[in-house]
Amino acid sequence: MNLVTTLRRGHLLKHIDLSGVGLEIGPYDQPTVFKSEADVRYLDWKDKEQLVQECTHPDMIVDIPDIDYVVHSNRYCDYIADKFDYIIANHVMEHAPNMIQWLSDLCDMMQPGGVLFLALPDKKFSFDKYRQDTALSHFVAEYLAGVEDIPREHQIECEIYYDEAFVNKPMHVADKLDMNRIKEKLKAPPHVGIHSHVFESGTIVSKVLKPILMMGFVEFNLVDFVPARGETGGEMIIVLRKEPPRVELATEEFYSAPVQTTHTSNTADTVDAVATAQRLADAEKAVTELRARLAVMQEEIASRTSTISALESSTSWRITAPLRAAVTKLRGLGSGGRNVSY
Repeated sequence: MNLVTTLRRGHLLKHIDLSGVGLEIGPYDQPTVFKSEADVRYLDWKDKEQLVQECTHPDMIVDIPDIDYVVHSNRYCDYIADKFDYIIANHVMEHAPNMIQWLSDLCDMMQPGGVLFLALPDKKFSFDKYRQDTALSHFVAEYLAGVEDIPREHQIECEIYYDEAFVNKPMHVADKLDMNRIKEKLKAPPHVGIHSHVFESGTIVSKVLKPILMMGFVEFNLVDFVPARGETGGEMIIVLRKEPPRVELATEEFYSAPVQTTHTSNTADTVDAVATAQRLADAEKAVTELRARLAVMQEEIASRTSTISALESSTSWRITAPLRAAVTKLRGLGSGGRNVSY
């Protein structure tokens, strides 16, 4: 089990105990939950034999499990009558042409209180990093229109914005905007790996998830969200529970402008950024050292204050008080009556 799958399991097991009936969509050779540990079924567009034959890494040992439900569309309800206590879909939702309908169908396939566990890529960490986030209006329009296939808009978007560096190829804008090349590409069926929609961790909750729940398309409540990080493969985690949604979304949060992410920088910008980071690190180190020195000084002052207080309250201090007063008076006389500080 690789690191990404291990981390997914950790988040999943916070919300379910594997005692119910589960469904994992498209597990390939890295299922999140194994049949040996739970009553879990697997769903895919192809059976095990087909998946093994079409494996893109023939030199690798690929342990693909048996597929329980083979479907031929995103409308899983047409093939499955069973109800599930939890459903797992890793890197699936971004492929669904009609995302709201897809979520609604999964909701219908779940028992009340069931958990839907989703892992999906943050575009910043993928070949989609130059694409615009899919807008809420886009999802609503696709749902109301009953979209079933990948629209040409998404195919064209992928042709123009796909980050060629992902396959070790150069990016040339003239080639990307060549309409003859785009038209030729559109003659073929959409690539199986195309992402119908793209998301970012910083905006998906306030711009997509909460609004969809507030609009009443699905009876889900958002119970957990884990933003994407580079060390986790650039994927975010979303956990939904089948129950009446309790969503709070401030007007300012929904209508705030998304933060623009810069994906390229010149050498000077990079050097400035590194220098700034170093200065900040040095400043933080200096502040930390000053705070440590201040803490030592405060402890010393507190210790001396405590010693003085103990001395002043002691019996010997009270007994010698007349003598100290006489010495002070004699010092004053010896200096001609002037106050002398020692």
